[in-house]
Amino acid sequence: FVYRITIGELPFMTSIFPLGGRVGESVKIEMNGWNLEKTTLAPPPKDAKPGHHLIAATDGKLVSNYVPFALDTLPECLDKEPNDEPSRAQKVNIPIIVNGRADRQGDWDVFEVEGKAGETIVVEVDARRLGSPLDSFVKVSGTDGKIIALNDDHFDAASGLNTDHADSCLMVKLPADGRYFIHLSDTRRQAGTEYAYRLRISRPQPDFVLRSIPSRICIPSKAS
Repeated sequence: FVYRITIGELPFMTSIFPLGGRVGESVKIEMNGWNLEKTTLAPPPKDAKPGHHLIAATDGKLVSNYVPFALDTLPECLDKEPNDEPSRAQKVNIPIIVNGRADRQGDWDVFEVEGKAGETIVVEVDARRLGSPLDSFVKVSGTDGKIIALNDDHFDAASGLNTDHADSCLMVKLPADGRYFIHLSDTRRQAGTEYAYRLRISRPQPDFVLRSIPSRICIPSKAS
């Protein structure tokens, strides 16, 4: 059991905003932490593929800790306050990824979308999986205020036994033409600059990843 420990006035990031960007597009990233005054932080290169990447702040020969940064191909926008209730909901067009954060304790961020009867939409949050402390909760409602879908913690097979990922995801078939509201909040009513999220609102994007549990199989010689 060995380790290396480095001590000094080193750059260290506690959070960034936004937590991601669109493939091939430039993005200005805000950093929070210690000893970052003289550092620079560059996003993944323009030819980087969609997915989660690790980035660090640099100051000459000093390099900070690495933090995750997500890249996607969908259009992106920023959360715009005030949007804490349906009457002041932020209107967005599907598909979209909203980069936002919980600004104050008990804050709700509400987004309005147009939907068609029988249309299926996916609402997915990336927060804990990107290092944010936000414990998300999402729900979808109609103009009558009736909740038609909600989710707190969505099981993520990629996290294995790590149950702290705690991100939300739901898929809902819309019952009628009209306006719908997506509500997002922190289940513990916490807030702050580090409580950031990426909210994807889109139609389903079918894909698959194969996993095996256990990850290895021991077979005796000449057996099948």
